[in-house]
Amino acid sequence: MTAATSAATSAAASSTRHRHIDAFRGLLMAHMALDHASMFYNAERWGGAELATHAPGAPADMAQFLTRFSGVAVAPGFCFMAGFMAATTSAARERRGVPSGEISQRLIIRGLVLIAADALIAGLPRLFMGFYSFMVLSCLGVSLIAIALLRHVKTPILLALAVAIIVFHPLMEFPSAIDWILHTPSREGFLRSLYPVFPWFGVMLFGFVVGRDSVTRKRLSRFWVGAAVSCLLGFFAVRLPGGFGNAYTHDGIGALNFWFFSKYPPDLAWLSWSFWQIFLALAVLRQLTTERCPPILEVLSVFGRVSFFFYLTHFYVLALAMPLVHGGHSLGFVYAVWLLLLALMYKPCQWYLSKKTTRGNLITRYI
Repeated sequence: MTAATSAATSAAASSTRHRHIDAFRGLLMAHMALDHASMFYNAERWGGAELATHAPGAPADMAQFLTRFSGVAVAPGFCFMAGFMAATTSAARERRGVPSGEISQRLIIRGLVLIAADALIAGLPRLFMGFYSFMVLSCLGVSLIAIALLRHVKTPILLALAVAIIVFHPLMEFPSAIDWILHTPSREGFLRSLYPVFPWFGVMLFGFVVGRDSVTRKRLSRFWVGAAVSCLLGFFAVRLPGGFGNAYTHDGIGALNFWFFSKYPPDLAWLSWSFWQIFLALAVLRQLTTERCPPILEVLSVFGRVSFFFYLTHFYVLALAMPLVHGGHSLGFVYAVWLLLLALMYKPCQWYLSKKTTRGNLITRYI
């Protein structure tokens, strides 16, 4: 494919994108940046463990709790939207007459790029610390390859598979040699994992099904609001009894520990609480961007359209500032760092988006 053809393809793809999707992905990136700024600089950051086997202790104060809790939907949102975008972009390419094999090949290559970027760019500092950690980019990459292999399966079957994985993955058992990469997070030894593939693949597959449905569905916003209500009711149906689907027990809806969920791996309470927010945010943003895109959403859309670039870059910005600022600061300081980080990231993201849409090449095609 020539550079001109690549640029034309990128431009065509961008013209079919919906602004609410880009804005939502940008919102996820912005909130992720807040959590990572907190991870680097917050003296009293709460909730970093969130392992199914170890319930988190009490937060230092309500502000610390809300800062972390408000980002519950971020990781599920990444996986969900990766599947969503795989479905919608594949459908757009099919309409343009791109061969099915080429579409699947592109998804597989993107998956491999994600895995390589996790190991060689995002994961390089971890190697210097003496371990390799299978993190979110690797998980997304493996899941995307699986999506490429399954994308011709009928939608009802994919939906049933996604729901089955999301609900029943805690019951699954895998050989110990591969369990760390498929299901059970590990924070010890040379090979570590916080995002084992199996549960998060279920989330991506669910997003793929929803994305495929969105291509043809009428009254999409109304459907998403209905889905949000259903997921919220599902959350209370799961969390109130405190049994299956909950990694942690609680002392009733009035207790703070009612809102403690497991992220590693994600329990059903975590995911159902996330899904209602994802559906509602998509519906609201779709309405807000119908006529024109408000300025703040335009900014978020820039982040959303180059989310991979944002992810890889913002970690190094935070890390390079460490010798100057050090850690152990107040939450107010963390919020100031976060806003400064977003301001610093905007121009590079805007520049990279321009490169991606006007002078596309092999790198900008996949990052």
